[in-house]
Amino acid sequence: MDDKLSSHSYPEQAVDGASAFTAGLPGQPAPVRRVDYTLHGLADRGVISGEALRAFTDETWLADFAWRLVWYDPGPRPDAESAVAAMDGASGFVVFVHGWDGSGEVWEDLPALLVRENPRLVALVPDVNGFGGTPFTTDLPPFDKCGPPAVMAAVERWLDVIGLRPRPGNGRVRPFVFVGHSMGGAALFFLDESGWPVGQVGRIAAAPALLMNDRQRQGFYRALGAGIHLSRLNNLLDRVVENLIAPRLIDVLAEWGSEHVRAEHYRVYKSTPEGVIARTFTALGRLDADLARASWPDFVVYLAHRDRLVGLQPTLDLLEAIHFSPHQIRIVQGDHYFFSVGSRPDWHAPNRERLLGDVLAMSARLVSRHLGHNQ
Repeated sequence: MDDKLSSHSYPEQAVDGASAFTAGLPGQPAPVRRVDYTLHGLADRGVISGEALRAFTDETWLADFAWRLVWYDPGPRPDAESAVAAMDGASGFVVFVHGWDGSGEVWEDLPALLVRENPRLVALVPDVNGFGGTPFTTDLPPFDKCGPPAVMAAVERWLDVIGLRPRPGNGRVRPFVFVGHSMGGAALFFLDESGWPVGQVGRIAAAPALLMNDRQRQGFYRALGAGIHLSRLNNLLDRVVENLIAPRLIDVLAEWGSEHVRAEHYRVYKSTPEGVIARTFTALGRLDADLARASWPDFVVYLAHRDRLVGLQPTLDLLEAIHFSPHQIRIVQGDHYFFSVGSRPDWHAPNRERLLGDVLAMSARLVSRHLGHNQ
């Protein structure tokens, strides 16, 4: 076994049957299992070296990196043995990348639904740059460590550290599909394709926060980031942000999504340093890159018609300018969390199924292509 995570480690924290990721009967193991990991936890167990962890921190400015492993196994094996078998036998991996002021929990049970539909897939659901269990080493990280390019670089570096990124000639190439939302969706546009085997990586961006040609939203993101940053220095302004602006922004973020998503965003907001919140928001408003290229293979973008944080028409114009084909774009009814089923199940529930279907189909296509190349 070449993968560090599958061949040496064991579950750091198993999640009990009350989790939304599990669906077992009383007295039986849940067929969908979840275990939480951190890089520090793996270093403490000797799975990765302290030197590798320090190099990761030096490069990303992240003090740690946390993620959930989600897989399917209805059998009686304990989580430790089951996780190793799942990683070893996986035909491919799906990585879910959340957005601003979120955590891996905002994906709710989508990773569980995925592995239940295809038990040969394993889902990895990280917390990314500054949020959840992945804090920065400082309350005021550099802007260039906060935005979408930095998020993608950190995710790729994490996969290197745990030995999962396929490398030419390493004898264990398995396809990856990245699913990103909002800031996480924008991050997928910055994946370093030169570091992946050709034809073995896919991307699905849900409401990607690419604002390069949307001056109005760029100004809003930068202004709000500046306001949150200044609130750290003024108690009255801090209370205004905490009690008025933050709840309203979170309501806009997931207006028709579930209560769980809104609660998780507010929990993360309250537990994250304001400097990180502000600089990440500002970095989204400052994002500027030349993304034009001839084609974007194995890449699908979802946009929602009532998304107030990611404009439909400006994003469509940008995708046209950088040469996305119409068949790669899905326009659905809903808001920024168009896949989270809350107050508009008539719109969001079908979107959820469609998104899941696209992830499964892309994974199957990449796996088939991989098997074809190895016959």
